[in-house]
Amino acid sequence: MTGIKRFGVATGRALPRRMLLKGAGVSLALPWLDAMQPAFAAETPPPMRFIGVLTYLGFHAPYLFPAESGPGYKPTRYLEVLEPHRDDFTIISGLNHPEVRDFHESDKSFFTGAPHPLSPTFRNTISFDQLAAERIGRTTRYPSLNFSTMAGYSCSYTRNGVAIPAETSAAKAYTKLFVDGTPAEVAAEVNRLQQGRSILDRVADRADRLRRDVGTADRDKLDQYFESVRDLETRMVQMEDFARLPKPRPEGEPIKDPGPGEDTTRLGVMLDVARLAVQTDLTRIVTLYWMQTSKTPSAPGQSFANHDLSHHGQDPGKIEKLAVIERDLLAEWGRFLGGLKEAREGDGRLLDRTMALMGAALGNASSHDATNLPILVAGGRFRHGSHLAHDPKNPPPLCNLWVQMLHELGVEVPRFASSTSETLAGFAT
Repeated sequence: MTGIKRFGVATGRALPRRMLLKGAGVSLALPWLDAMQPAFAAETPPPMRFIGVLTYLGFHAPYLFPAESGPGYKPTRYLEVLEPHRDDFTIISGLNHPEVRDFHESDKSFFTGAPHPLSPTFRNTISFDQLAAERIGRTTRYPSLNFSTMAGYSCSYTRNGVAIPAETSAAKAYTKLFVDGTPAEVAAEVNRLQQGRSILDRVADRADRLRRDVGTADRDKLDQYFESVRDLETRMVQMEDFARLPKPRPEGEPIKDPGPGEDTTRLGVMLDVARLAVQTDLTRIVTLYWMQTSKTPSAPGQSFANHDLSHHGQDPGKIEKLAVIERDLLAEWGRFLGGLKEAREGDGRLLDRTMALMGAALGNASSHDATNLPILVAGGRFRHGSHLAHDPKNPPPLCNLWVQMLHELGVEVPRFASSTSETLAGFAT
């Protein structure tokens, strides 16, 4: 009965919170299990996390924002994609950053709120995710993770206003998080993954022993987590296979390819990596910058000039083609939300302990308008299922939401950048 005083009565087994399953050249972190909770200690709830996506070109507002406010809104063409998650997210309209009207340069201020990013004297400030990482990052192996679908672009900034270089490869991020060992061992493990051999194969014996030692609920969580790991590895291998295929030749005049290719799919895989990283408590803060794409999953035979399409000038043909990309982008985010809902943590869902945000620094990319920004927030402790509509002519600053999220993460600050309140009006827990 030695372990009973520390951990679950079901097994008497003492499982450390940071337990890893180790094999040759790899280490696999574990999700939050009941057996990691001291049996006679006050219950420690799983921590709150933040995963934020910034999109470079935003969304076509008439296809995104409902005409009605409140919970009874009729889903728009874009929100139809997210209808299975309606009760788990909030669509927010009308917000902006005061004194940020700087065309595409507005992206620099999305998570910072710093004014006039096009000014020759502009110096950015710390992004709210990095402020959170300063305060709570020491509790995890990685204070934060920062991803982007295009090299040279980042949405996270240090206290000195310097952009943090972003990881653009989901495979490299996955290797960083889950492959351990010497350079030769890492290279060998990556090669095995490319041959279709899972990291789980390397830790199979230890995983089986662990499954036998924990209770039924924990076995279910482990099975679900291991299945997620295998699915992600399969998707990464498939992405490499797709990258080797020749590009299609669309009919008519060729469309200039503005981006590296399958960036909507790439974002989805990066979101999978982010989900596993927070599920295993390797980090609690993740930001991702989605730039643009030239191919999109639902129309694999076409090429898209994403930036040109976003500057549609109300051309119906361009808007329809743009809608294909933007619906697919929201579909990837919806698939990510589904994964957060399916993953169990403690007695709830991983989504309930993860604030997931998708937003843009432009409300209308066609006119470079940085007002009425599209903001979607899912998960966390917030009450969802509504369209929270603010007056775009007199809205609260977006930084009010950043302060509210900082508080949810356990970072108590009275204000951040241009904030005027510690909560966003109408957004309640």
